[in-house]
Amino acid sequence: MPLYYFLTIYTCAVTSMILSLLLMGVSIRQDESLKKYRTARWCLCIAFLVFGIANLFQASMEYDGKEEALTGVMMILIGSVQAMMFTMVALVFIRPSVVTLRNVVIQLAVILLLSGFLFIARFTFPLNVFYVIYYVFILGYVLLMATYTYIFVRSYKVFKKQMLDYYEDEELLYRMRWIQWIFWSALVVGVLALMLITDNHYVNMVFTSLFTAYFVFVTISFINYQQYAQLIVRAYGDETQEVQQETVQDMPVHVVHADVEKLKASIDEWIRQKKFVETDKSVDEIASELDTDCNTLREYFNNVIGEDFRSWRNRIRIEEAKRLIDSNPSIKIMEVMTLTGFNDRPYFYRIFTKIAGMSVAEYRNTKEN
Repeated sequence: MPLYYFLTIYTCAVTSMILSLLLMGVSIRQDESLKKYRTARWCLCIAFLVFGIANLFQASMEYDGKEEALTGVMMILIGSVQAMMFTMVALVFIRPSVVTLRNVVIQLAVILLLSGFLFIARFTFPLNVFYVIYYVFILGYVLLMATYTYIFVRSYKVFKKQMLDYYEDEELLYRMRWIQWIFWSALVVGVLALMLITDNHYVNMVFTSLFTAYFVFVTISFINYQQYAQLIVRAYGDETQEVQQETVQDMPVHVVHADVEKLKASIDEWIRQKKFVETDKSVDEIASELDTDCNTLREYFNNVIGEDFRSWRNRIRIEEAKRLIDSNPSIKIMEVMTLTGFNDRPYFYRIFTKIAGMSVAEYRNTKEN
């Protein structure tokens, strides 16, 4: 085995184990609502350690001149653990209630036992029998990836609805799109793991490096975005609260004329105070500021204003952005975003273009000219 390959595999293995230690040292507030977030942290730590240890074993085995046919077994083990762990991590963020430590331990134990059986089979069964078992395991690995994909997609739909119902803020989902990136990039890496079932040193080296780069991305995302865990917990609560909330929201609400006039006056004052630029507030909190409840608020906007609250607030924000540009065409875009309640630049550009009919740069050019 070439020395550069040996050094690359060992470097990636050590890096993944360092990342695991780094995550172990991440400070997470001792709050019961963040219990699942701490579980996600340990899932990542285990995934990184398994990757590191497996690669150390693989590199040492090959460097000693032993049979390289076990590379595929190592990749099935690594890929299966990664698929399970990163799916659990993604689910912690979008459906915390469906992830339990017991489920994680059971799935991990099954994967390790089956991988151990495959490893032993390599030395105890005839080669042709081993390869039959081996390809059955590859098929099982593909089915595992498909199952986790189905679980994530279904759970993300529930998560998206829950977040929009609670915050009425589509931008918040854009700011949390890293959660999707974690899962889909993990799926890509898992599929690429099948390409590692080869004796080609160059292929192994490149994709092992990609695994490690992905781990760095996940670690940075996990540390930088842990602030969103609390927002998701607020929106979700537990499954009982979820069902109760859906039941209440389905109840018809009739807004009488007196309520309309009162709510209209409250909204006018809310706009005058520029409350529409405040972010990460639930519909209940906004309704409380308007001296009403969330069901009446939704009914008012849908039946009286003619659009939902989310679309209306975006329109008000963009009108404010246009006013700021009109008064000062040289104002920086980031400043406009901050002053109008947007936190995500791509989302701001998309909404501005949709409502104003032109990009923010085009609009500013018309004012400068």
